[in-house]
Amino acid sequence: MNNALELDNVSAFYGASQILQLLNLRVEQGKVTCLLGLNGMGKTTTLKAIMGLVDRVEGRITLNGQPLVGRTHLRARMGVTLVPEDRKVFASLTVHENMTVAQQLTGSGKDFLIEDAVRLFPRLQERLEQKAGTLSGGEQQMLVVARALLANPSYILLDEPTEGLAPDYVDAIKESIQAARSRNIGIILVEQSLPLALAVGDDFYIIENGQTIFNEPRDAVMADPAILEKMLAVE
Repeated sequence: MNNALELDNVSAFYGASQILQLLNLRVEQGKVTCLLGLNGMGKTTTLKAIMGLVDRVEGRITLNGQPLVGRTHLRARMGVTLVPEDRKVFASLTVHENMTVAQQLTGSGKDFLIEDAVRLFPRLQERLEQKAGTLSGGEQQMLVVARALLANPSYILLDEPTEGLAPDYVDAIKESIQAARSRNIGIILVEQSLPLALAVGDDFYIIENGQTIFNEPRDAVMADPAILEKMLAVE
């Protein structure tokens, strides 16, 4: 069996409010799994449940067959990294210092180096000594994705990584996703842009009201590309 991050019948709660309802999801290493759905359907909560950031989780979350438990930093050390939609950089640190911190936090092997990050995002090469808080939104997004890669994870969770970005930045994020996949990293991509999802996705899930209502591999989706638009009610 391939290494995988799996959610089996997972329910998640914020206080008394249930957001996820017996949700199932499988993400294989070296593949991009696109998590689609309208706003408020549970996509971000799915990522937070994986990272231990919701009040209560029922069901089973496993990483390569082992239960994924403990606090967020422990899950990161096990090989799962979240890139949240709010682009949390260490504003007072330079770009180079942000990258160095990412390498140090996980204690993992140094397969992906700062030199690799700036080759992937040349714009960051020009900003290495600049405070991260002064970067543009697109540059900050490049930095948080670079930091995730520098942690050398087995899985990266990307929450709306291209939201509000100009086309050049979107292209850079697309290239970074493809680069991560080539390094056998499993990716969950939460994304509103169907063209991007179709360009990089290997497996496609749609979540509605906290449940999985659609799950098909790339071949099935590409045989009928309009199926995602139909199910998402995109005009």
